[in-house]
Amino acid sequence: MWCLVSQPNAVVIEVRLDHKAKGLECLEKYKTVKGQDVWLNLRNLIEHQVAGVHPYRFALRVKFWVPPHLLLQESTRHQFYLHAKLELCEGRLRPTDSQAICKTIALLAQAEFGDCDDSVALVQFFTYWCEHLGAAKDDNELIIDHIKNLQFEMKGMKQTTAEYWLIKEVSDLQNFGEEVFEGRTTNGSSVLVGVGPHGISLEHPDQADHEKQMIPYTAIRSAASHRRVFEMWYLAGVEHSETLIVLKLESSLGANTLYRALTEKHAFYSCETVRGAVTSQYIRDLKGTIISIFNEDSPLGKKYVFDIQRTCREVHDNARRALYEKQNKVTPSSSTVALTSPEPEPTTSQDSYKLAKLIDALTCRICMDATIDHVFFPCGHVIACGTCVKRCETCPLCRGAIDESRHVFIPTLADLPGLHH
Repeated sequence: MWCLVSQPNAVVIEVRLDHKAKGLECLEKYKTVKGQDVWLNLRNLIEHQVAGVHPYRFALRVKFWVPPHLLLQESTRHQFYLHAKLELCEGRLRPTDSQAICKTIALLAQAEFGDCDDSVALVQFFTYWCEHLGAAKDDNELIIDHIKNLQFEMKGMKQTTAEYWLIKEVSDLQNFGEEVFEGRTTNGSSVLVGVGPHGISLEHPDQADHEKQMIPYTAIRSAASHRRVFEMWYLAGVEHSETLIVLKLESSLGANTLYRALTEKHAFYSCETVRGAVTSQYIRDLKGTIISIFNEDSPLGKKYVFDIQRTCREVHDNARRALYEKQNKVTPSSSTVALTSPEPEPTTSQDSYKLAKLIDALTCRICMDATIDHVFFPCGHVIACGTCVKRCETCPLCRGAIDESRHVFIPTLADLPGLHH
């Protein structure tokens, strides 16, 4: 069968697959007849998830948005850049002030044109993006002049580097990485639900002051979907009182998609590992249920509930491991160490990998950037830095209540024998 895959830059790729191919062979997102965006389940057959006849149409998109410094491969960063550019163009990501708008446009120009001297093309590009990002029309000339100055300062910057800094710039925006759903409460008011890297956001567009309500994953107690209804219990306020929100979506598919987005993003961003009980969960259709009575191991009629197999941490570690192994195969080490050297530097990719694993072990499990330096009490877990500790009300690892946290002094690499250079 044929599949037409549309990339964020509008380039369409034709892919020919076997009729028994699974979603893993076509990492895309498809749109149903009712217009609801649905992620293709990677462990199910493609033909069981789409309607109509082939060629099937898919859109290649980013499902899990991670900090740009965790994107190790240039091809992956480029796909993130293309999707971020599309989000900016369609208004789902919007810089907050004129300074941010100018910097974003300058990075886009550097990523698209590099060190271009065609002033006419650049001015047209700047004008186009000023309109799309909501820059004030009265100050268009001043804004374009400011963008020119910013791009001049970026002269010599590689296009791939500009792509990285563009992703870095938009990663600080409020809606970065959110998947948005629209539903209605029991009293009929409209609610926009955003499922993002840090939790859930609720916005009431019908109200005059429709400020976003943020609910972190640590505050969510349980969630469920039944037909068109999505329910979620969470702790709200200073007193942490348990609150229930009930939303009715346009279809049962929409409610199920919202439930899956919540559970998968929570597992990916917040958990240390994806438990086997999660990856093995599935439901069956009627025919598959009848067959399973006689043969429990039968794959007939299986429709997986969850499609998450690795957390953000595990994906990053797996990618680094693959890159190290590839480097070791392509360019075997030929370095030598002097006999007088008291502590030799690592001479193989395996040594480098062990060093990288040690560095990772000392890195905060929440922001994955700073060094671990605090311990939670009474659970005793040492997984966070001083900045992230202030944002935690419960332990991210065991979900236990935190009575207090204390600073601990973890040995640095220079303190470990045989690792300082």
